[in-house]
Amino acid sequence: MNERVFHIELPAAAAVTVHLSADPAAEAAAAIHEAIKAFNDRVSPYHLAIRRPDAITPLNLLVRDRQGRLLGGLIASTYWQWLDIDDLWLDERIRRQGVGRFLMARAEEEAAARGCRRAQVKTFSFQALDFYRKLGFRVVGELRDYPPGAVLYWLRKDW
Repeated sequence: MNERVFHIELPAAAAVTVHLSADPAAEAAAAIHEAIKAFNDRVSPYHLAIRRPDAITPLNLLVRDRQGRLLGGLIASTYWQWLDIDDLWLDERIRRQGVGRFLMARAEEEAAARGCRRAQVKTFSFQALDFYRKLGFRVVGELRDYPPGAVLYWLRKDW
């Protein structure tokens, strides 16, 4: 895709141009990201505090067989009094045997010990919605047709 340029006349500023491009523009993306961080840090003490090296604490539970081979796990972190679950996966051979429920219970216990009072997770309609609901999570958001034909659910649980 060739770059396209649009010109906009603004009443309170000089004329600007808008560039539409498929190029990654890493330098511009980094500058925009840094500007958003700076804004958030000014208006939100929580965002400023999370920049500390110790503000986000990983919480990972790994499942291994007797030979040490990875069979699954839960990858999460705690911050802002939240347990933020990124991934929960189990090898098909150990699913539906209570391992996922065990991992979630241990993660919630550890998060509570760290001062967390709630958890959040995202899952697709073809993944584990019913599993999380059975554990007391409730849907707080959904994005339909993401990807086409599926739904992305955002869930939370309070304790």
